[in-house]
Amino acid sequence: MERRSLSVILLAGGSGTRFGCGQNKVFLLLEGQPVLQHSLRVFLEHPAVDEVILVYRSGDEAEIRAVLSASPSDKPVRIITGGDTRQGSVRRGLALVRGERVMIHDGARPRISRSDIDALLAVMPAVPGAALAVPSPDTVKITDDAGLVLQTTDRAHTWLIQTPQCFETQTLRCLHERFRDRRDMTDDCMLLEAAGLPVRLVRGREENRKLTRPYDLALLSSRLPG
Repeated sequence: MERRSLSVILLAGGSGTRFGCGQNKVFLLLEGQPVLQHSLRVFLEHPAVDEVILVYRSGDEAEIRAVLSASPSDKPVRIITGGDTRQGSVRRGLALVRGERVMIHDGARPRISRSDIDALLAVMPAVPGAALAVPSPDTVKITDDAGLVLQTTDRAHTWLIQTPQCFETQTLRCLHERFRDRRDMTDDCMLLEAAGLPVRLVRGREENRKLTRPYDLALLSSRLPG
C-alpha cells in the first residue's frame, strides 16, 4: 500500500480555567516534564508522522519554545498562534499542513500511544475521518435548557470521543471553510457529520484521558485507568 504523508496539529491553547491553575494546563509538570511534551514526543518518534504543527495561545511562545528545545527532532515542527475558538485554531493550523492526511490532537491528552496512532491509520483507507473513542460507562441523558430529560441514549452505542482524530487533509480544509460560521463544532468529526460523511470510531484507552481538573493530573501521574 502506498504511504500517505501525515501531518499532526497539536493544540496547546487551553486557558486552564476549569482546572483552576491560573495558567495553561499543558505546561503543568507530569513526571517532571510539561504535559504537552509527552504527546509531542510520541508524535515526533512515530515513523508515519512527517511534521507537527503546534498551535498555541498568544503569550505562551516562551513556554512553547522551551518544550521544543527539550524535544529535539529531525522532523519539522512549526508553531502558530491559535484563533478565538477551537475550530479557529484548527483552521489556522491547517493553513500550514503539507501532509495528505492530518491528525488533530489535544495537547492536554499526554498519554497518547504509538498503538493509538497505528489503529487510526489502519482504518483511514476506508473512510475520510476517524477518531479514538471509549464506550460510555454511564447512562447518558439529553436534556433541554431547563434540565428536563428529552432522551436517554442507548449505552451500547454511546461513546466518549478522544483525540487524535484523523482526516483526509483536503476534505477537512473544505469543511472548515464550508462551516466557517458555525461556532458549535466542539470537535472536527462534527464537520464531517454535518456534511453527511462517515466517521469511524476506533476503540481507545481509558488512560488517554484529557487533563481537565486537578484529579485528572493525579490519575495521569499514576497511569491508572479512569
